[in-house]
Amino acid sequence: MTLDPGPIAPASAGLVRRLVAFAGLPFLSLITPFLFLPILARVAGAEAWLAIAVGQSAGGFFALVVALGYNTIGPPMVALAAPGERVGIFTRSLQARLVVWLPCVLLAVLVAVLVAPPTHWAEAGLMAVAVSMSGLSAGWFMIGLGRASLIAIYEVAPRIVTTVIAAVVVLAGGQVGWYPLLLVVAAVVSIGTFALRTAPVSRLLAVNRSVVASVLRNNRTAVTTEVAGGAYNSLVVTLVGTTAAATQAAAYVSGDKLYRIGQYSVSSLGNALQGWVVERGAASFARRARTSFLLHLALGLLGFAAFALLGPFLSQALFGDLVAIDLPTALGLGTATIGIALGTALGRIMLVSMGARREFMTSVLVAACVAVPSILVLSATFGAAGGAWGLAIGEVVSVCAQAVSVLVVYRRAGGWVVAAGPTVG
Repeated sequence: MTLDPGPIAPASAGLVRRLVAFAGLPFLSLITPFLFLPILARVAGAEAWLAIAVGQSAGGFFALVVALGYNTIGPPMVALAAPGERVGIFTRSLQARLVVWLPCVLLAVLVAVLVAPPTHWAEAGLMAVAVSMSGLSAGWFMIGLGRASLIAIYEVAPRIVTTVIAAVVVLAGGQVGWYPLLLVVAAVVSIGTFALRTAPVSRLLAVNRSVVASVLRNNRTAVTTEVAGGAYNSLVVTLVGTTAAATQAAAYVSGDKLYRIGQYSVSSLGNALQGWVVERGAASFARRARTSFLLHLALGLLGFAAFALLGPFLSQALFGDLVAIDLPTALGLGTATIGIALGTALGRIMLVSMGARREFMTSVLVAACVAVPSILVLSATFGAAGGAWGLAIGEVVSVCAQAVSVLVVYRRAGGWVVAAGPTVG
């Protein structure tokens, strides 16, 4: 029996309701592992703490490759597709992503094992496997359908259950490796169960090499964009870990964990608004795009204020004195939060909706070329604070490039456009 995706949620559903459902639930899913981190920091020790973070960093980067850009282009693609086309979009996506995942998971494990402390290479490798599997998630498909209940069942519930079990096991004296191992099991169950309920087994297994090649070819711009961003965002812990002293790298990890809360907040808000801004085509795009920008700006400023006022205190309270961040590190991460919020509104939502994927890709590539050397040089010189400000520089460059791109596309088209719709003045 297959799952009928059903109709997309009507536009009449209020914006607040949509934000609660399609930003709140994904955010809860992403934030759940943070319930385990204070336990890990205080029970496992600094080396295990760093190893798990390195595994998350390496796995997260390669998960971007595995996702094939669907986290960016998928929700509006599903939202605009005819009902009969949606299962085909999901099936082709999963088949192509599985093909890409096989070599990516090997590379993720290799990077994690080489960078992590030698005493905890196994935990780092397992965490890299677990996080790389997030690239196979169907969350973007559920968001495009407008089905918040699917997110609760297949994304939120498995992570909560896994985290609670892992916390109990580690507190009872179990090895830290149980945590990533349980994450792998949860990912296999949730991804496999949703796939089997969405499409028949025969259709899932009917892999056509030409179709997979077509997906890879058509998504290359979106993949390049996400991988370029990941080169300085997802890999920042790995970059800092290779240049800064171990104590400074461990402190940066603490700041990075708080930064990910801000990043996941922005990502969840972007998920909620991606389909919404294009639901009514060009007629409402300009107004909805501006609303999206203002909401992201407010969230970014809130994140900066939280880092400036509470960052050092929270890192100390959650993770302990040995790995707490200082104020310069907090301010750098707060600035990066503003940057990623505005970049989501300008790039992932506006440029993608306007069909300007190449412009989006170019802006992120420029940012990566600036951010990676900035992180390496500044973290080697100033430790955790240098890594934070290197990341912030990359995000600010990305925002500036995307703002220019939006203006160029707007003037070239003579108004606001939606890729599949007419121009609006």
